[in-house]
Amino acid sequence: MHTEDASEPQEETMGAVRQLAHRLHLPTTFVKFVIVGGIGFLIFQFFLFLLYDSPAFWFLPSQDTSVDLGLFTISDVRLLIASIVAVEIAIICQFNLHERWTFRWRPRASWIGQRFIKYQLSSIMSPIIVIVTVNTLTPVLRSAAGDDSLIFTMAPYISSAIGVLLGFTWNWMLGSLIIWPHQRQADDERQAVS
Repeated sequence: MHTEDASEPQEETMGAVRQLAHRLHLPTTFVKFVIVGGIGFLIFQFFLFLLYDSPAFWFLPSQDTSVDLGLFTISDVRLLIASIVAVEIAIICQFNLHERWTFRWRPRASWIGQRFIKYQLSSIMSPIIVIVTVNTLTPVLRSAAGDDSLIFTMAPYISSAIGVLLGFTWNWMLGSLIIWPHQRQADDERQAVS
């Protein structure tokens, strides 16, 4: 553990994460990043379902409402709105988890607002990847599956899983290299103390 004021549940979790990282021959920070990404994915899927399939958001356009924008047509405006909002909620949650857990032991050269803005800017490509994948692949899967199948119903969620996997590498590279950069000397001193 890198801080002395950590609670016992955090120590147990940290021990489990460290053991998993050791068994997989991966850095602990990377394993934590993957865990936070998985949590973010679940948050994204939850809000995508809530906004897209739930009747609680009756005021949104109905499913499969299309809009022609001249150069291209959005085939499902509700899906576009739901995926944008769900992605942003997931990004905010992931930033907080990275800040407080994944990269908390790395030195902070800037204030939290600046890191949040950097995270939002660096994360912009990942949501674009997710949103484009969801809104491109969903109609393809649905047309291939037909109207009365499980794939037709699950198409937005299958598409979002593929989009999230594509955006993961982008997030890891920018998160670990730009927002919370690894500073070898400071890290070595911290790890020597713990």
